Amino acid sequence: MVRGRVIGPTHVGRRSRSRRGPALLAGVIVVAALVVVLVLGLTGGAPRLVPGGGNANGTFDPLAFDPSRAAGYEAAAAAGYSHVIYDKSPGGILATVRRTEHFRRDIEAAARSGPVDAATLEAIVLLESAGRPDVVAGPDPSAAAGLTQIVAQTGRSLLGMRIDLSTSRRLAAQIASARKAGNSALVAHLSARRAHVDQRFDPRAALAATERYMAIAMRTFGRSDLTVVSYHMGIGNLETALRRYLGPSDSTQPIAKLVADNGLSYARLYFDSTPLRHPSAYAWLYQLGDDSESYLWRLRAATQILALYRTDPAAVARQAGLERASPSGERVLRPPGTPVLADQAAVRAAQASRQLLPIPSGTAGVKAGLQPAAALSLRPEALAAAVYIGTGVRTIERTPAPLQITAATTGAADLRAAARASHGLADADPLHATGYAFDVSRFYASPAQAQAFQFMLDRLLALDVIAWQRYPHNIHVVVGPAAIALRGLVPSR
Repeated sequence: MVRGRVIGPTHVGRRSRSRRGPALLAGVIVVAALVVVLVLGLTGGAPRLVPGGGNANGTFDPLAFDPSRAAGYEAAAAAGYSHVIYDKSPGGILATVRRTEHFRRDIEAAARSGPVDAATLEAIVLLESAGRPDVVAGPDPSAAAGLTQIVAQTGRSLLGMRIDLSTSRRLAAQIASARKAGNSALVAHLSARRAHVDQRFDPRAALAATERYMAIAMRTFGRSDLTVVSYHMGIGNLETALRRYLGPSDSTQPIAKLVADNGLSYARLYFDSTPLRHPSAYAWLYQLGDDSESYLWRLRAATQILALYRTDPAAVARQAGLERASPSGERVLRPPGTPVLADQAAVRAAQASRQLLPIPSGTAGVKAGLQPAAALSLRPEALAAAVYIGTGVRTIERTPAPLQITAATTGAADLRAAARASHGLADADPLHATGYAFDVSRFYASPAQAQAFQFMLDRLLALDVIAWQRYPHNIHVVVGPAAIALRGLVPSR
């Protein structure tokens, strides 16, 4: 994922296999800027807000998974995870789509004999190789390679592909030398030879093998969504996650029967597994650490991009402009034209009219600092998202240690001065002048707090509620329109 993880080399507790492992505790830091502390445990009557806890007696979660709205969760997740595709596509998304489309006929031919349709298979090509049939995911051809990124061992042992690794390695070195010398004819000749001895580099053979894998996975799981997820996660890893979610059951029962009997979709597995609900399944997905848990959402996003390109290429270009206007894609949530508060007088007027709401003194403590008092205000949706995040972290972590907000709303004229005054206002982001952005200190009370915060960020990203980005001292959060679902967590105007 393009976004950095919460945990950095000098901070507590976050994509690679190691992206989720906690770092050493740096110590509890008292930030010398204005710090708003999110204790944020709702007081008063029942039910009690428990983010990630589902809806049970005495508790509620406005974003809890509801099977009747599974399609909406999938659509939100595709939107939330689309940024990485726009941001990381080699040569840009338009070039990547054109490269992928080059193989459309081969994709359609392969899809006719397999369980995965052409649109999905094409999205796999875009996501796995960006339409480059010669790409290798590492320094050695034994790693994932080719148009659909098949690992050598899997290709040979499971999919029956012809893969001569020693010859493939030798030809890879020769291709690299010929490419460096600018000898395109020799590159083409050597590449053709490699495709013969290592079928992963033969686009038609790779596509056919991918469909063979999907046929195996479909027999295993009996559902197309789980079949596709397993392509990146692995059949064994996905089956483990599903069995952990279901809890104690007859281990001799085929997983396809358990899936069918329980109506278990990937959306349910993903959104209903949290540190508080089905924690064993969540922990398994969490420790995989290779973004496979979000693979289906990124695949859905790629499918939509390819479909949109066929009808309106200019729309894809416009979307790419918004996605790449910031490191996190925040401008998709709050595009140019979002109302801006010009200065502190405008901020004070917005406070007076309740367009900006203060962080409630009854549920949040304030430490002295250098930023103006206006930094304590947010738009109702943004404040509700902060309440949801803070409450979730505190509940999951099970300690009173708060997250620390280092910056919130500041007038546009004061952004740079406020950024210089503290370790807040990430890069003086102009969205801080809209009231929809806030920054949270990256100095955590414990690794557990960092991990709980990571869960909340990942879950709200998957629901397309926020975009976020890591900076040296803080996590910058921008809240989108979908946060309207949380408005009941804060006082009305």
